Amino acid sequence: MTVAQLKASRDPVTQQTYIPPRPLVGDGSLREAEMVTVSAQGVLFACTTFQNELYGIVDLDCGSRIQTLLAPGTERIGERVVAHSVDEKGQARFCHE
Repeated sequence: MTVAQLKASRDPVTQQTYIPPRPLVGDGSLREAEMVTVSAQGVLFACTTFQNELYGIVDLDCGSRIQTLLAPGTERIGERVVAHSVDEKGQARFCHE
């Protein structure tokens, strides 16, 4: 199964990646960010349940940390997770590999 791609932006000078994408970099320089895509895979840093949904913080392979939805049973912190699809709102649901 293929790994999904997330829309992102990157600072062309520092290479810092922003998810979700933003038009300008975050250092106040008003420098334009490059639009890129990054692989939706990384390591589960933390997880919690809220209103019967499982949420996690994932350290993506590109170096960014995101908060995202997790598939049921995806609770092993420190293990690899991937998203195989992204919905029309750009939201991915990660699961263990």
